[in-house]
Amino acid sequence: MTAQDYLLATDSCCDLTRAIVDELSVEVLEFPFTLDGVQHYDDLGVSMPAQRFYESMRAGSAPTTAQVPMSSYLSTFSAAAESGRPLIFLSFSSALSGTYDTALLARQLVIDQFPAADIRVIDSRSASINQGLLVLEAARRRRDGTGFEDLVEWIDGNVQRVNGFFTIDTLEPLRRGGRVSDFAAMAGSVLDVKPLMRVSSTGELVVDRPVRGRKKSLRALVDAFERRADDPLGDTVMIAHGDAPEDADTLERLLRERTGIGEVLRLEVGPVIGSHTGPGMLALVFWGTDRAS
Repeated sequence: MTAQDYLLATDSCCDLTRAIVDELSVEVLEFPFTLDGVQHYDDLGVSMPAQRFYESMRAGSAPTTAQVPMSSYLSTFSAAAESGRPLIFLSFSSALSGTYDTALLARQLVIDQFPAADIRVIDSRSASINQGLLVLEAARRRRDGTGFEDLVEWIDGNVQRVNGFFTIDTLEPLRRGGRVSDFAAMAGSVLDVKPLMRVSSTGELVVDRPVRGRKKSLRALVDAFERRADDPLGDTVMIAHGDAPEDADTLERLLRERTGIGEVLRLEVGPVIGSHTGPGMLALVFWGTDRAS
């Protein structure tokens, strides 16, 4: 089966650009989010640029997110089934959202109606550009002629190779979301703690270690790359930020000074993750050793 005979889809938590997903023919299901009482859909920054989203948060807005609607999955999966083309769907981490389970339910409903349909729902065990890097490489392989079963096998074998580390400017959004205590958020502010966080092997966001100060947190991201990158020459490295372009510039400069990286893609953290991490988030994602190790 050639690349043109099957479909690839994901959700908007991947934080790729609209230009990238359009060029690689990846369908994107949009997460809804609510900002200042108005519901929006995450269309990868087309209708609401990331800068405007984070400006609202800096002004005091506290956005919330919801799951991708069941109707979106049913529409996408049914269209694939009716066309007779198999579909691979790469989902936002099941450890962070119920959307993976919703996708599985939608898949079963569609297969009940179209028994011959071939729909593979895969848990990326990732979020934001962690998910985006996996989607990007899968889409490139599909474009270059990798067959359906071979791509499913490749994804299953490489999910854990996507390493993601990030730092946030303040613990306040995590406190509002119940991920850290009031005391921890207050202490972090007083002590200028910028925790280095990572995506675990199960797809959860966990604290790797505390770091004092923004400059040290940027160096800690590069340290993590040097510690865990697996033959990065020629591989794509992704840097994403929550309206912190100057820090993203600094991080890329540090990476190039200390390592032999090849392609660097600069992206923006969208509202799905940004609602919970706030302005100033900085993420670094790369191909590396198995996350479980």
